Amino acid sequence: MPRIEVEPGQLFTGAGRQQTVSATVLETAGRLQSAGHSAAEAAGEAGAAGAIAGWATAWATSLAVLGGAVGAMGANLGSSGEAYTVTDATAIPR
Repeated sequence: MPRIEVEPGQLFTGAGRQQTVSATVLETAGRLQSAGHSAAEAAGEAGAAGAIAGWATAWATSLAVLGGAVGAMGANLGSSGEAYTVTDATAIPR
């Protein structure tokens, strides 16, 4: 069986990057939702307002789900890095 080597520091770096991306995507979702509601209010016609609001809500919801998934991936990377660090320090003889 080939040797498995992991650098926990790289996992922690990846986790941090994923968390940054997640925060950016979630912020974008909030901005899109807000802009969509403003555009819907400015539409002046009920049908157009409803369509604009629905479009903005659908996109904002999709982005929020994506942001949550990316954040969860980052958390998993961080947990993996921690597990490898603990295992390396306690279970593997040197």
